Amino acid sequence: MKKDICTEFDQYMTQLCHVDINISWSAELQDGTTVYGDYERPGYENPWFRLKEHCETNKVVPVSVKVYMFGAQQYAFFEDPDGLDGLSIVRGVGRDQTMGGSAQSQGYQFLSVSLLDDDCKTITVRKFVWPHNEFEQAESKRLVNDRNIEKMIFKHDSKKLQNPEIQKYYNGQTL
Repeated sequence: MKKDICTEFDQYMTQLCHVDINISWSAELQDGTTVYGDYERPGYENPWFRLKEHCETNKVVPVSVKVYMFGAQQYAFFEDPDGLDGLSIVRGVGRDQTMGGSAQSQGYQFLSVSLLDDDCKTITVRKFVWPHNEFEQAESKRLVNDRNIEKMIFKHDSKKLQNPEIQKYYNGQTL
C-alpha cells in the first residue's frame, strides 16, 4: 500500500467530495502543507494513518483541521498555531431506520475529531454530521483509552505523551 499524503485537491478528491458527495477533512501542517483526507484512494492506506506516519517522520503536526463536505462551510474543528497535540479523526457513515415496518431510512456521514485535553484524562470530541451540515453538539468529553490514544498524532516533543496516564495506553511507537 502506498503511504504518500494527498497535498492537492486533485481529480480523485473532486470525485470523492463533489461527485460522490463524501465527507472528508483538510489539515494544515506547521510547515504550511495542506493535507486532504482522500479516503478509499485505490492502492493507498487510510489517509489518517498516512498523515500520522508523515507527521512522525517529519516531526510536524497539524495546526488546523477542517471539515470538507461539498456545500458546507469549511469549519475548523480545532486550531492552534503551536500545533495540535494528541489529535485524531474518525470518519463514518450511519443510517437511521424508521420504526413501524417502513423501509424508509435516512443515511448520514460524520467526522469525529478528537483532541487530548491538557489533563491527559479526557478527550474533547467535536462531531460534524451531513446532511445536516452542522456540528452534532458543541463538543463532548470522553475518557482516554488505548483505542483512541493509538490513533492520535502527538507533537515530537509532546509533554502529553510523557504523561503517566497516556503511557498506560500508548503502544510504544516512536515519534
